[in-house]
Amino acid sequence: MNDMIRIDGEYIEWLKNIKSRFKMTQIKASIKVNDEMLRFYWSLGRDIVEKQAESKWGSAFFDTLSEDLRKIFPGTKGFSTTNLRYMKRYYDIFGEILPQVEAELSDVTNVPRVGAEIYTIPWGHIKVIVDKCKGNPEKALFFVDEVI
Repeated sequence: MNDMIRIDGEYIEWLKNIKSRFKMTQIKASIKVNDEMLRFYWSLGRDIVEKQAESKWGSAFFDTLSEDLRKIFPGTKGFSTTNLRYMKRYYDIFGEILPQVEAELSDVTNVPRVGAEIYTIPWGHIKVIVDKCKGNPEKALFFVDEVI
């Protein structure tokens, strides 16, 4: 009785195909995670702005929120004081633009989806855009378009 598999060209090609499909799945999963995190960061930035958190809870607000979120979500990255400030600035720049652009393009096909595609940009790149744009949404959209 022979339990050995016969390795031939067809088998090797199939393995290559499996590897390629798996890599694509990993990339798609990473993009989806990034998308969801950027939407969360945008919404947390919105919360901070809408609650006027800094003026309501004082100058140590970001430090306190950072500390509290780290306690609630131990081992989770992304809740540093600096990152929370970036979330607020991210919303300040893109807060009005993203929902508006997404709504305008929802029924249009074959048009670049800057509103939706911004969520494919890594957070580190978003922070660079936020730094370069200093609150200028038009300039930010230019950079987003260049990155996409």
